[in-house]
Amino acid sequence: MKNIINVTSGKGSSTALLILGEDKTALIDCGMAYCSSNLIRNIQKVLNDGRKLDYILLSHSHYDHISAVPYLRKVWPDVKVMAAEYAQNILTKESALKTIKELNNQSALYYGFNQLIEYDDSLMKVDYKVSDGDSLDLSGANIKILETPGHTKCSLSFLVNNEVIFASETTGCMSKSGKLYPAFIISYEQTIKSIDKCKKTNPRYIISPHFGLVSKRETSEYWEKCIQAANEARDFVLKLSTAGFDKDKIFKEFKDTFRDEEYRAVQPDYAFEINSRAMIISIINGK
Repeated sequence: MKNIINVTSGKGSSTALLILGEDKTALIDCGMAYCSSNLIRNIQKVLNDGRKLDYILLSHSHYDHISAVPYLRKVWPDVKVMAAEYAQNILTKESALKTIKELNNQSALYYGFNQLIEYDDSLMKVDYKVSDGDSLDLSGANIKILETPGHTKCSLSFLVNNEVIFASETTGCMSKSGKLYPAFIISYEQTIKSIDKCKKTNPRYIISPHFGLVSKRETSEYWEKCIQAANEARDFVLKLSTAGFDKDKIFKEFKDTFRDEEYRAVQPDYAFEINSRAMIISIINGK
């Protein structure tokens, strides 16, 4: 873990990890635009020997994981951004880029940053696509790519040196109290398979998205808690759907049951609603 540095900055942003190889460096996820300056300072403090940032690996295409990319490119113009092919395609769409910027502005206000978010959309792009089984050799640090869909179609997990896994949001998100929140959106079935895939890597350390390093005590039962959280969400939705509740009523009940203060600290209400409504539809449709 000595060559893996948490450089996360700003509430609501994804966990950002700086991986230091002997020759190259890579950043896994980079968070939202409003706190990009803090992220850059955190990285520069680590790279104080004149080293540069060589790669950015994106776990998926959601705004809270990718939106510092344009700012990072200005500091390190030669940085290479890598993600799944689906994410690469998403970031070529004008409508997606517009939504990403709108959500960044909403989040900036939500977290008390009162300046308008503005950056060049042409910088919000993926340079190289990666897929399951690919690896990135930083010399002394190797990052293996795992496709783990369920949260999005483009969700990736990253296994560093076969012992540290950066689990995608598909698997769920841990809170400070140790509670696991379900985070699948497009498919429950894919989510269970993705959790099992991560579990089979048998990592020594687990990085939970939007949280960070899972304690040794929690590591042994982490994957089971992820599955339990996904099952509870699915069963809850199916029970209400079977009882004749419509999607709006199901969402209200879901929010009242699953949304708490710890969840609010890592995800704004509007983002929770977007994701939860999509999840509810996927469960009802049997995906």
